[in-house]
Amino acid sequence: MDLWKIMRSYVGSMIEGAPGYKGLVLDKETMRICANLYGRTELAEHNVVHVENLEKPDGRAHSELKAVCFLRPTKENIALLKKELRAPRYQSYNLHFTNLLSSVSTVFLQDLAEADAAKESVMEVQENYADFMVPDPFHFVVPVPRNDLLFAPRQPGAAPSAAEYELIDRCVQGLSAVFLALRRRPVIRYQRGSELVAKLAESLHRLTYKQEAAVFDFGASRSAPPVVLLLDRRDDPVTPLLTQWSYQAMVHELIGIHDNTVKLTSAKVPEQFREVVFDPRQDDFLRRHQYRTYGEVGASVKSMVEQFQSASTKHSRVESLEDMRRFVLEHSDFQKLQGNVSKHVNLMTQLSETVSGRNLMDVSSAEQELANPAASLTSAASFEELQQILRGTKTQDADRVRLAMLYALRFESDTPRVRQMLDYLATAGVREREPRLYAAVEAVLRYGGASRRAGDLYGSRNLLSKARNVFKGLQGVDNVYTQHTPLLTETVAALASDRLDPLAYPYMASTGDEVATLTANAKRAPPREIIVFVLGGTTYEEAKAVAEMNDRANAAANAGPGGPAGAGASGGQLPTPRVVLGGTGILNSQMFLSALTAGLNIPQPAQGAVGGTSGPVGGSGGSQERSSLM
Repeated sequence: MDLWKIMRSYVGSMIEGAPGYKGLVLDKETMRICANLYGRTELAEHNVVHVENLEKPDGRAHSELKAVCFLRPTKENIALLKKELRAPRYQSYNLHFTNLLSSVSTVFLQDLAEADAAKESVMEVQENYADFMVPDPFHFVVPVPRNDLLFAPRQPGAAPSAAEYELIDRCVQGLSAVFLALRRRPVIRYQRGSELVAKLAESLHRLTYKQEAAVFDFGASRSAPPVVLLLDRRDDPVTPLLTQWSYQAMVHELIGIHDNTVKLTSAKVPEQFREVVFDPRQDDFLRRHQYRTYGEVGASVKSMVEQFQSASTKHSRVESLEDMRRFVLEHSDFQKLQGNVSKHVNLMTQLSETVSGRNLMDVSSAEQELANPAASLTSAASFEELQQILRGTKTQDADRVRLAMLYALRFESDTPRVRQMLDYLATAGVREREPRLYAAVEAVLRYGGASRRAGDLYGSRNLLSKARNVFKGLQGVDNVYTQHTPLLTETVAALASDRLDPLAYPYMASTGDEVATLTANAKRAPPREIIVFVLGGTTYEEAKAVAEMNDRANAAANAGPGGPAGAGASGGQLPTPRVVLGGTGILNSQMFLSALTAGLNIPQPAQGAVGGTSGPVGGSGGSQERSSLM
């Protein structure tokens, strides 16, 4: 279920299938998909000497090259491709589409054949199911045009708008491509109470079990069928609000990762080093440390600097012919080490500046307590404790608002105290300086309040959840800043052990008999492969949790039937499913706050108001090899 390897094999087979020198023709979305899989240097090793955007061709003839076209099967792309084929600029064309052509239009092939009739330059037409992005092997993104629409307030029972239908269609296309890439047709379960998730489940079921049933039929499996669980981000509005302390998640939260590129802003970082590639697949240090804590990464960076100092001393002694030979042989490795040292030292420099400049140690400690279901808190005592942090001179407005939102979610039923928290922010000047941030506190309850959630976010609905949370609290944690566990972990564990409430997370099926059959099958053999898709976006904290689940599943598989998988409630082995996580984006707190208030009519800040809002940035693409192929 390693999506990155599958996607690499798709692109690799495309470019190797056309011998000789070639040009790679992409659209704006496949440009991003490719940039996350292959760098320019690696493409050149496969004789790709030219990369072009179908929407912005260079206009020159490339008769010496064969065109490998990797495109989404959209009406716009087909129209541009027909124009290209009527007046071909390349020697030949190998056409590869990211999804089923029939899922968009049944006449696309006929249109292309008519456009190519005069020159007959098309050599092949293939469907390669790569209609999504893969930031990590078990983490994918279906990029949608406007993710913020998924956070907009909706009237219960209201039909989706045209723009929302477009988003759902894009999610169906991306998820169906994931199913085809994995060669799985999963059973569909979805979160009740979210109209858009229900519509997605319905559309996905119609495509995979009715319209294209034969395409998605991969035969009966000996084990339990896989399950795709469709969730709404509103089920867990807490995780995107928290300060993160594992390396990958922390960089995204405090700096921003965009298509595996990070743009640094610290004045201590030289201009030429401010844009870096942040990709664990080509960085051994990052691959080993992406889920390690801030302190652990700092110690490892220190060790790497010491290693570099030792290598630098060795390379400085070039006194003999043997020294020269050794220097030439080791120079490339030395340069790679130098680049890695520089990158991670600069990243840690900016992270350290932000942590100290925003008082994030105290802020995060309070966040973790508010988010911890095992903590015995009262609204009054928590309010008093939060006031000390909110008054802090280093505390930023964005951090004040995040704490207020976590407080409102935890103590939603204490309406007067939540109102008091809003009044406190207004008195502190937040509403005047940052009216959009201030509005997010009220917006989060409309979006993800208790009545809008299907999951048991604080473990308060049944005795079993309460018992688990108390046990978790008694166990303690190694780090007070990383004690939070995303709701996704509990939800997946419940699904894998057939404890997931079928009323809150029903099956999507054509008839009640089918639902009964699926329910009985799950009791007999719970799923061992789970695809989770979050409408609204995932977080890197959830990606870390999924990576840990997969590590446990692999360890259990390697240990065999008698291996140490752990004892379940009934004394048996705990289920160890393999999990793939996907969503419509990868959120940090700033992106989450922006999405919550995107559709609200909020006045601009008062003229001359000075805010204290140095928050995370969303990151921007750049000219690095991995961030852009153009």
